[in-house]
Amino acid sequence: QDPKTQETVTVPKEPEVEEKEEETPVVEEKEPEVNPDPKPDPSPTTELKLQVGVYDGYLKLSWTKESSSDLQGYKIVISKSDSSPSYPDDGYLKWITDRSMNYLKVDNSVKYNGGDFGGYLKPNTAYYFSITYVYNDKKVTTDPVKVTTPANLSVPETSTDLNPDSLQLQVVVREGDVKLLWTKEPSSNLQGYKVVISQSNSEPSYPDDGYLAWITDRSMNYFKVDNTSEYHGGDIGGYLKADTEYYFSITYVYNDKKVTTDAVKVTTPAGLPTHEEETTLSPDEIALSIESADSYLRLTWTEETCSCLQGYKVVISKSNASPSYPDDGYLTFISDSSTHSYVVDNSNYYNGGDILGYLQADTDYYFSITYIYDGKKVTSPTIQFKTPLNLVVPVTY
Repeated sequence: QDPKTQETVTVPKEPEVEEKEEETPVVEEKEPEVNPDPKPDPSPTTELKLQVGVYDGYLKLSWTKESSSDLQGYKIVISKSDSSPSYPDDGYLKWITDRSMNYLKVDNSVKYNGGDFGGYLKPNTAYYFSITYVYNDKKVTTDPVKVTTPANLSVPETSTDLNPDSLQLQVVVREGDVKLLWTKEPSSNLQGYKVVISQSNSEPSYPDDGYLAWITDRSMNYFKVDNTSEYHGGDIGGYLKADTEYYFSITYVYNDKKVTTDAVKVTTPAGLPTHEEETTLSPDEIALSIESADSYLRLTWTEETCSCLQGYKVVISKSNASPSYPDDGYLTFISDSSTHSYVVDNSNYYNGGDILGYLQADTDYYFSITYIYDGKKVTSPTIQFKTPLNLVVPVTY
C-alpha cells in the first residue's frame, strides 16, 4: 500500500502546477474571458463580448480577444440611431489588424468613417457601441452597448463650411461709429474675414473692392468702423466720410474659395470722426546741405514727418547732374524718418550707378536725397560738391 499511497500523493501535485500556469494569462488582460485553446491554429471564439467604460474626457472600449488566425481584424462601430450597429452598414471608427489589441480609447482624436453622427461624437450624448470581428469568410458583431459620452469630451473643430445662403451681415449706426456683426464661421477651412466697403459698387467684395480689415480669428465676427484704420484699395480714398452712404459686406476667405454676404447700404453718422490726411513735403520744401570735414562729408536734409514715408535714399553720381533713385543707384537707405543726416566717408560700398564702388578723393560729384513714400518718390535738389583730399579710398581687387 505504500507505493499506492505515494502515487496518490504525487498525482494531485501535477494539476496544481498546471492550474498556476493557466492563471497567468487570465490576470494579464483586463478583458472578457477568452476560452484557452491549446491548438496551434485555434478556431474562432464563439462568445464575443464588449465592455465600455466612461472616464474623464474619454471612453475605454475592451472586448474579447480573438486568437484565431482566421481573424483579419476588428472594426470599432458606433451609431446614434441604430441600436444594433455593425460594419459595414454603420461605418467604423477604427480598423485594428493586431489580434492581440483588444482595447481602444475613444476621445474624438479620430474622425468616424461613415455612420450617422457626422464625424465626431458629441459630449453628454447616448450612442450604441459594438465591435465587428472581420474573419476571412464572415463578419461577427458583438451585442451593442448603449453609453452616454462624458460631458467634457473634447469636440474638434468642424471643417464643414456654412451654407453661403446662411451668411448674413448686420450693420448698426451709432453716434460716432458703425458696428458690423456677421455670421460666425466655425469651419477650420476658413482663413479669415475681409471687411469690405464701397461708395459706388452696390455689391462690393474682396479683392475687387479692397478691404478695411483682415480678421483671421474665426471667433471674432464683429468690427467697429470708426475711421481709425485706412481703407486698402477700392473707391473709398483712404477714409470714410461722415453722413455719407456706403455699401458694406463681409467676404469669407476659405482655403479653396471666397464667399461674400449680401451688401448692406448704410449712411455713416454725422459724428463719425474725420481723419485728417497727412500731407507730404512738397519738392519746394525739401532742401539739402553738405559740409566738408578733413576726411568726410556730412549731408543734411529736410526731415519728413509724414508716416507715409518709407525712408530716404542717399544718391550720388559722377556724370548725372540730376541723380535720383532708382536710376542712379544709392549709397544707403535710411528707414528712420527722424534721421535726416548722413556721413559720407567711404565706409559703405555704393550700389549701382556710375560710382563703381567707392568715391574718389578730391573729386566732384552730384549729391541728392530721394524720399521714398507709399506710392511715390520725390528727389531733393542736387548739389555738386568735391570730396575732401584726405578721403580714405578702400583698396579693391
